[in-house]
Amino acid sequence: MKKTYYLILFVLMLSATTKAQTNWVTKNIDEKLSIKFPAEPEMVTKNGIDSYLFKGNDSVKYSTTAVDLKVAAHLDSATLAPVKDKQEFADSMMAGMAKKKTNYTFGAVTIGKWKTYTTYTISGLENTNKSTLYIKMILVGSKMYTLSCLIPANMVTKSNEVFLGSVEIVK
Repeated sequence: MKKTYYLILFVLMLSATTKAQTNWVTKNIDEKLSIKFPAEPEMVTKNGIDSYLFKGNDSVKYSTTAVDLKVAAHLDSATLAPVKDKQEFADSMMAGMAKKKTNYTFGAVTIGKWKTYTTYTISGLENTNKSTLYIKMILVGSKMYTLSCLIPANMVTKSNEVFLGSVEIVK
């Protein structure tokens, strides 16, 4: 009887987890990439850059932004190609971010690949309230897609993994 009970409980938990992930809303960031949010995000434009933002009932915050580095920093894909996979480039990007987010302590930037594109992954701890910020950046040509998820202190969730792992190429 106990085995049957545990089996039923496991199946219910598995279906609830699957349902939670499949009910997420797919949002096209632009004509190249899409990402899934727990619900419809709000579009906010600041300094000519569109961002999608969503704050869940659990206070987890999700955001995504696409910045054309050719326009913002005069770095085209030909200029980025020889440096994009170098740790020095990733560290300099992180240093720029750290200057803007002075209330965070960041770890090291990890360079990786998604499909054939270079990615940069980092996390940081907010020094006052101890929230954790997870960031994944994907460089496609000269466009930098920044995905972030801010998790309140002492919260255990896999939402950041679902969010950051839900990026897809728009077909």
